[in-house]
Amino acid sequence: MTSAGTDTRGELLAAARRVIRRDGFAGVTVGDITREAGASLGLLNYHFDSRDDVVAEAFAAAARADLDELQAVSRRHDDPSARVAAYLDLEAWADRDVWRMWIDAWGEAVHTEQLRLTLEQFERGWRAVLAGVLADGDRRGCWRCPDPEDAAGRLVAALDGIGLHTTLHGEDVSTREAARWARRLVELELGVTLPGAPAPEPAASEPTPHEERIPIRGRDLDATGRVHPAVLLTYVGEVREAWVDARLGAMDPVPRMEVTHVSADLRHVPARRDAEVVVRCSLDGLGKTSVRTRETIETVGGALVVSAGATVVATGEDGTPRPLTDPEREALAR
Repeated sequence: MTSAGTDTRGELLAAARRVIRRDGFAGVTVGDITREAGASLGLLNYHFDSRDDVVAEAFAAAARADLDELQAVSRRHDDPSARVAAYLDLEAWADRDVWRMWIDAWGEAVHTEQLRLTLEQFERGWRAVLAGVLADGDRRGCWRCPDPEDAAGRLVAALDGIGLHTTLHGEDVSTREAARWARRLVELELGVTLPGAPAPEPAASEPTPHEERIPIRGRDLDATGRVHPAVLLTYVGEVREAWVDARLGAMDPVPRMEVTHVSADLRHVPARRDAEVVVRCSLDGLGKTSVRTRETIETVGGALVVSAGATVVATGEDGTPRPLTDPEREALAR
């Protein structure tokens, strides 16, 4: 498939998002999407299995932006209490457009399995981030939370309910009341008084990610015509190596770096019709002897395929870990 073909997929997704915002999920038809995109029904059927697939993928792009922001807040603050307060602040009770989108998606997901699975994926992500903060606070003695995953599940469900009521019944549940209810729920769950939400940090320049578009080759596919998960990890490894080489490869001697840990969350399995995927690697943090990276694979249309992370350790000639030098730290932070 040519680059024009992959652009068409992105245009169809963008058109679907516009139609969803205008007419809601239930009102979206393939005819609406193709007319909005100025494309034929045949092109839509080539890129997507069904109307439900294109709607779910269009929603996933917006949901992923919300989850990415939440994960960034979770990493930004060291104090668990401040992280929980920032989490609650991200609920953005006054942003009715965002809440309407989620409420509309919940309603449509009752009838559309693909959208239900997409919602479930992102709800799990929200719960996992909150559970991690609750577990960290328990370890550090900020509160008692013997089952962080269960507590996070209850709280996310309750917060979703508050958002629904303040969006549909704003005359009874104001945005200020919603924020108060949410804070009270969390304080009762943890037995603490939370601080106010920390002030947003001034915008800082992000380290430059390394990005590559990798064509999906015939040998990458399994018997069902989809990319094998092991191949996706190979894509991630290739781009991680390129990211490290772009920063340290010009040094003399070239530092020895060894990958000691990799984690990956498979969200979506691309198929041959996707033509290519976009793989990115960026800095997640620096330790005394190691660098943490985060990687993503997305379809050209923006659907998240893999979210991954790795720990890469600097080693000496004998293979044992050694401290990163100041020049290495400076190069890795670019």
